[in-house]
Amino acid sequence: MDLEKPKVPLKQRWEALSKKGNRASILERCEKYASWTLPHLFPKEGDNTSTEMAYGHDSLGARAVNHLANKVATTMFGFGTGAAFFRLRAPQAAVKLVKEQAGPENKEEAAQALAEIDAALAEAEKTGMEYLDSVTYRPLAVLASSYAIVTGNALMYHPEGKPAQTYSLRNYCIVRDISGKWIELMTLETKAFSTFPNAVRDQLELLAPKQYEDDTPVNIYTKVVWEEDMKYHVYQAADEVDISKPDMAWPEETVPWIPLAWKLLPGEDYGRGQVEDYAGAFSGLEVLTESLISIAGIMGDIKFLVNPASMIDVHTLNNSPAGSYHSGKPEDIGTPVLNKFNEANFIQAMAERYEKQISQGFLLASGVTRDAERVTAEEIRYMAQELDTSNGGVYSRMANMWQLPTARIVLDQTKFPYKQWGVKINIVTGMDSLSRQGELDNLRLFSGDLTLLEAVPEDIRGGINPLKFMSYVGKQRSVDYDQFLYTPAELQQNQQQAMQQQAQLEQQKAAAGVAQAAGTAAVEQENT
Repeated sequence: MDLEKPKVPLKQRWEALSKKGNRASILERCEKYASWTLPHLFPKEGDNTSTEMAYGHDSLGARAVNHLANKVATTMFGFGTGAAFFRLRAPQAAVKLVKEQAGPENKEEAAQALAEIDAALAEAEKTGMEYLDSVTYRPLAVLASSYAIVTGNALMYHPEGKPAQTYSLRNYCIVRDISGKWIELMTLETKAFSTFPNAVRDQLELLAPKQYEDDTPVNIYTKVVWEEDMKYHVYQAADEVDISKPDMAWPEETVPWIPLAWKLLPGEDYGRGQVEDYAGAFSGLEVLTESLISIAGIMGDIKFLVNPASMIDVHTLNNSPAGSYHSGKPEDIGTPVLNKFNEANFIQAMAERYEKQISQGFLLASGVTRDAERVTAEEIRYMAQELDTSNGGVYSRMANMWQLPTARIVLDQTKFPYKQWGVKINIVTGMDSLSRQGELDNLRLFSGDLTLLEAVPEDIRGGINPLKFMSYVGKQRSVDYDQFLYTPAELQQNQQQAMQQQAQLEQQKAAAGVAQAAGTAAVEQENT
């Protein structure tokens, strides 16, 4: 493990991690990937708000990243659906204990107790989502997704009771072990000297007299390191002054720093993004678009040629009003012919090829639908689902790397004792949501296949066992149909209820017949 003891000055440790391995080349690649998509995400070192960004020649990269980032954030956390991205489930041992204590004769009481537990867990889920809304999590989740897509890395920080923060790779360094678990993390922030408490300012001025003024920027180094007590410990320094607080340590489940990696290879500290996977397409599109713009500029720069032997006075012609008369022949004036249409069409066709690759890789609708006059909604839905499933590895990794830690942090910061109670956290968005959608699709197909029996001739249908047919279709469609069938006890109970209802109906009919007969007899007696 590449670890340093906390006694090493944090400034020196930051400089060491900044120069470790191939981090410099990683930052250069991130600058290039951002220039193709969203330059403001990762500008060149030294650029600031007054620096004009070097935007590319095509906006497809920006649209692709913005679209995929919003899609990932929405899929991960269910923004806009009003539902939590996680579910809390009571431990099986607790459910079993409630049922045993109630006994078989008090099933209703047990069901009521379990319903109250589920209601309490649902309230905790709602409180957690409201907490995320209060810390403005959605825009920061989209920003973190953009960082991960473009640069392959992002860092989320959840200070308790304060808005969440997102860091780019420029502002943090990380060390991972061979399994990918992070064991050391450092962040770099800058604050004005006047924003620090008096005690800290006095120490800074003591170390560097006459160096600090109110607006002097001061670097804040934060180090989070995994130590032998199986906790993450935090150390901080303002320039050279130690500002660490005592007992700043968290267990692995609730540490408020969540480093994200789009794709993480074994043995690497930093991840790789989606843009890197399509670097060839982005690079080719950039070159082709620039060439196409150049050709369009040349073809749009119209010039007129005048025969030097002609009597036409060019200066007089340029300054004359419309409709004036001049001596000369029409053939004395012409335009140069630029045969660049074939070249322009070829470049345009190549650019469209790269545009389609990028659109498909970033789930843009224009790359999903085929070029046809009629494209059904079912076809669009199927293609979109197929592309989503192709990124299932990302969703599964993000569920463990991002969603589950976020759920734990939210529950911890809202003071819900999920760990003490043994409550299980289930993620219900992302890849899990896609798999549930697939199960619903199979169920729809299963239901449709059952109607095939109606098309069978009646004399043949009489020899087919409907339950065996349903069993065969269910296996082919991977549908667990048994969960929808009545148990033998339930069937017997239903039959008894049906017999009781039939007996009651017969009694009502008999009573009605007796009443009618009595009424008829009374009428006849009166008439006699």
